[in-house]
Amino acid sequence: MKFKIIVYNFLLLIFLSFYSISDEIQFESENLQVFEQGNIIKSYKGKAIIPEKKIEIEGENSIYNKEKATLEVINNAKFYDKEKDIYIESEKLVYNQISNVVFSKGKTFLKIENTYEIYSKDLYYDRNIMDISSIFDTVVKDNKENVFNLADGFNFDIIKEVISSEKTNVIDNKNNNYEFERVKINLKINEIAGKEVKVNFVDNYFGDENNDPILKGKSTISNDDETKIYKAVFTTCNTENKKCPGWELQSDQFRHDKKNRLFQYKNSWLKMFNKRLFFFPYFSHPDPTVKRKSGFLTPSYGNSKNKGNWANIPYYKILSDSKDMTFNPRVYADDKFILQSEYREAFKNSNLISDFSYNNDGKNSNTHLFANLGGKFNEKTSYNLQIQNVSNENYLKINDMAFTSPLIISESSLHSYFNIDNNIDKNTNFIGSFKVYEDLSKKDSDKYQYIFPEFTFKKNIDIDKSYNGNLIFTTNGYQKKYDTNKYDGVLNNEFLFNSNSFISDKGLQNNYNLQLKNLNSYTEKPNDENNNSHDIFGTMLFRTSYPLKKEMETYTNYLTPTLSARYSPNKTKDVSGVDRKLNFSNIFSLNRIASSDSVEGGRSIAIGLTYEKMDLKNDSILTFNIANNIADKKNINLPKKSKLDQTRSDIIGGITYNPNKIINFGYGFSYDRDLDYSNYDSISTSISLNNFVTDFKYITENHDFGDSENISNTTTIKFNNENSLSFNTSKNLRDDFTEFHNFMYTYKTDCLLATLEYNKKFYSNGSLMPDESLMFMIRFIPFTEIRGTANSALSYTK
Repeated sequence: MKFKIIVYNFLLLIFLSFYSISDEIQFESENLQVFEQGNIIKSYKGKAIIPEKKIEIEGENSIYNKEKATLEVINNAKFYDKEKDIYIESEKLVYNQISNVVFSKGKTFLKIENTYEIYSKDLYYDRNIMDISSIFDTVVKDNKENVFNLADGFNFDIIKEVISSEKTNVIDNKNNNYEFERVKINLKINEIAGKEVKVNFVDNYFGDENNDPILKGKSTISNDDETKIYKAVFTTCNTENKKCPGWELQSDQFRHDKKNRLFQYKNSWLKMFNKRLFFFPYFSHPDPTVKRKSGFLTPSYGNSKNKGNWANIPYYKILSDSKDMTFNPRVYADDKFILQSEYREAFKNSNLISDFSYNNDGKNSNTHLFANLGGKFNEKTSYNLQIQNVSNENYLKINDMAFTSPLIISESSLHSYFNIDNNIDKNTNFIGSFKVYEDLSKKDSDKYQYIFPEFTFKKNIDIDKSYNGNLIFTTNGYQKKYDTNKYDGVLNNEFLFNSNSFISDKGLQNNYNLQLKNLNSYTEKPNDENNNSHDIFGTMLFRTSYPLKKEMETYTNYLTPTLSARYSPNKTKDVSGVDRKLNFSNIFSLNRIASSDSVEGGRSIAIGLTYEKMDLKNDSILTFNIANNIADKKNINLPKKSKLDQTRSDIIGGITYNPNKIINFGYGFSYDRDLDYSNYDSISTSISLNNFVTDFKYITENHDFGDSENISNTTTIKFNNENSLSFNTSKNLRDDFTEFHNFMYTYKTDCLLATLEYNKKFYSNGSLMPDESLMFMIRFIPFTEIRGTANSALSYTK
């Protein structure tokens, strides 16, 4: 071993004596061979070091040619430029000492200062001018996760940190795709300048994954502060299998203000289907990274016979991180106006939204205030406060205020309240509220109804599992003042046992309820004696059914007879006027009279039958159910419309028939117990044939249920995936009164929605005139929309 080391050192000294060039190369190798009088030196698994240039080169095999001053390293070749902090890895490397150039043959990996990674082929590294180049496709990655795909070669000026390439594809750290021709990329200042730019944003960059947003331009300059694209064309439309996009924006200059996160367009034409539609000298909108930004929103336009033409010009203002508002003035053609504003604020554990307005029609001033505050006091307790107030009962209807406010659900009634919901523990809950209702169709004080307080306390009582059920205690009550000077006070307490279902040896499926209820009420009415009552009621309800099943080759039949037996020894409080009808879904329930302050007394049995036919996919083909209630005697205190006040109720039930995917049919009925007449009929049908869908619903109430007859229809014709026509109407057949007509044509793609809608409303309130309007809307998804009436002049602000 010592002899081998001596020979190795001796050969090394011989080589070093032959080498006299100023940039001395030192070799470290276990196998070093010298040929041609020291001009050729070969090494195996060695390292070559040039101390003066701070270079190290290693690999499996190396050949040094002294005359040519070249060092060639083959297999697992690695080049370390410690002075410039550059590392190169390839299958073959050639370093020329005279030219100070490194050439890598084949696939190459290069790393600069842990900042840039380069993946290329046949790459040149000139240490004199600090330049890297290749004529082959190259990938450059930076430490910001941006990827630069350089086609047909590149040049990288390391000192200036500038990449030059004929064709470049850049994928940024947000996965947006940029394509350039004849580009220069300054990595030091993060600036790109190129020709024929094309930006392919990720599909959901603007919030809709069906989009294919693209921005093209003749030339571009981009840096950390801004991106400018000249002669730009922008669209979010997916143009696959289409001749042209639904819309595009052609601009002399597109600018992305990255600091203010703003997209700006100068001298732009908005085109629809390759036709110029609007010209905008300038407009802007926040880029998709912005959630909130102050500025004008898209205006809307309307027209009605009650008030004429009007326009809304909303302005959105950010007040702080947790506050903002929308000022939404409405201006009418006759110089009248409505000043409307929506204010929003987010607190630590709650959120507030409010909407208020002021209007002066030249004679009177009108206002409205709607507000909702909801949140939590703690993890167990939540609350909600709602305030609704108007100064004129027809103010909301006349001005179509629901059109401009998400808080206005009804234009004919108001509901103000404060609710609290406290989950005391997993078995205990308390709900309390104060409520005020206002019926805008009534006059003076009769339109108000006050309910305060109203509460419900509920607790699941732990009982032994051997009872095979659960026990619930509930107490609830309220005070109500209505119709100016009428008063009701109620306090109820209830124990309710619900058994688990159990199946008998004969296959009967059974369950039962046991109810003990204490009802306390006090009533005051003018010109009537006060009524003060305290009662205790008990009810037992037993249900049983016998499910039967018969399997056929192509379908399965189900037949289920059901019976419920009810017994209560108590007298029923008078709830005869309660508007409650029996149907198959409630006839077997415990509280089928829908009353919180009364219990159904007496003895009765409800008998019913359900038949269902299902195909092999468990889709229902035919369903039929029928039921009847039988009592031992009349009870005039029970709801008349339910017919529970009689010894036999109406025969109630229904049929649904779905013979195929094209048509389905439904029929609900309530026939007189002797089948002399029908009190209620409901017929519905839906037809879906290819792109044609229509739904009809007919409801009539006669004899014991009143006198009404209504029919409604909704029809949609889909001409193709983008074009459709819909119609909706409702008519009172008894009074021959049509409530409304709606016609709408819709064109919809992934990036464009256009509608033309004709609406006609008919009011039964004599103070309001019938109203009709022809509205159109164009929405450029996902940015903005333009609304207007067919006879209004359009303008646009963004």
